[in-house]
Amino acid sequence: INTRIIHRIGALNTSDQIVFVGVNSAHREAAFAACEYLMDFLKTKAPFWKKEQRQEGDIWVDAKASDTERESRWHN
Repeated sequence: INTRIIHRIGALNTSDQIVFVGVNSAHREAAFAACEYLMDFLKTKAPFWKKEQRQEGDIWVDAKASDTERESRWHN
């Protein structure tokens, strides 16, 4: 399996694409699973994931409970 992750940084608009996860594999099932795993990992473990700029000040957005739940399925 080969992977490529591109995560944009800097000021982005709400509708802008933030992350690209590309995976290739001999079998599509493995590629889809790898892509899901990487997205789940990014949303819960990557410290750079999402910073929102608000009028009252910038905040780092934590993973939602649903993100953590999805990520936990990879740990048996």
